Amino acid sequence: MKRIVVIGIVSYLAFVLEFLLYNFWGPWGKPELLILVVIFFNLYLGVRFGLIAAFLCGLFKDSTGIAPFGTYIFIYIAGSYLTVLVRKYLYQPGSRFSRALVSFFVVIGAFLIQVILTNMNHEVRVYDLVAYVLVPQLLTTVIAATFIFSQLLNISNFFKLKS
Repeated sequence: MKRIVVIGIVSYLAFVLEFLLYNFWGPWGKPELLILVVIFFNLYLGVRFGLIAAFLCGLFKDSTGIAPFGTYIFIYIAGSYLTVLVRKYLYQPGSRFSRALVSFFVVIGAFLIQVILTNMNHEVRVYDLVAYVLVPQLLTTVIAATFIFSQLLNISNFFKLKS
């Protein structure tokens, strides 16, 4: 129960921080903190707690988004499962490059799912989406991934989440 409470608090704080960073610096200053929270708990505590983090992060994002309710829950749960696949084939524990690689693939996967779900009835300009949405998300998230993962590890060690 303690793990779920900590995951909920960390997810909410990541949501608030993501909101504040976006309002202060715009898309070039906002890493995808919620997807990093999902990736971290999936790698650190396993798939079950990664799915709980994905559900909570999706719920927070859906509560303020304009997409149909459940879109971000689906995106983050798919990102959690994508983390499992990348961890199985590419992840090496303790490697900074490996963490950045996992973040890279999960952000691209979540972006593709988001584009498919939210633009089904609209014209999609791939160049604009890549240039103005994917590139800022990808760069800021991969750059921030190692720092965010180390801070989440400190939080997890503080609350002794790993038994």
